[in-house]
Amino acid sequence: MLNLTFKAMALIEKRILKFCYITPVLILFLLNNACLSEEFESQFNFKFNLPEGYEIFNKNNLYDVYNHSNKDPLVKAQINLAKKRLENQKIELLYNFSSHPFNNINILVFDEDYKINEKKVLKQCKKILKIERKIGKRKVELKECRMHDQPLFANWSMYRENESSFMENVYTQQVIFLFQKKEYVITSACWQKCKETKDDLFNLVKSINFN
Repeated sequence: MLNLTFKAMALIEKRILKFCYITPVLILFLLNNACLSEEFESQFNFKFNLPEGYEIFNKNNLYDVYNHSNKDPLVKAQINLAKKRLENQKIELLYNFSSHPFNNINILVFDEDYKINEKKVLKQCKKILKIERKIGKRKVELKECRMHDQPLFANWSMYRENESSFMENVYTQQVIFLFQKKEYVITSACWQKCKETKDDLFNLVKSINFN
């Protein structure tokens, strides 16, 4: 009887140890799945990651979606103006409709070769904002302007943020970096959940991997 008790206790102890081992592994598995990301391949010859739910649209598909989903004539007018300005540019736009119907991230690339550092970054932010104001007709101020530390391989990288010059209650969050004599301009436009969109923007830039 005593021997049976010892065996039972040993079995219980073994099961407890097994449970203690499995539990942290299970928790780690659940956390990883909660943060699932999807890899995208850009037309600009690099790959990047964004949370599941994002989709890539070309500019024609994007504006069709916008026009279909928004009845505001002012918004439609701004969209049509933007479409005309971008119809001769290669552009990528990413939407996560499960998060918000209008928040988006867009990617543009230009042939450029210039230098930005701590001394020049504020001047560059103001220069970009001045151009935006001229086109958008809204007087807005910079919310944030600084050098950025991602992607690590870039010659330099900067971050700027301000209320949109085109629409009220919309914020522009933008990372610009230079790499191999090309300027990469990656911009998020957010109506709501701006912290979430900003995090997605930073994670996208950090994950960039050239083919």
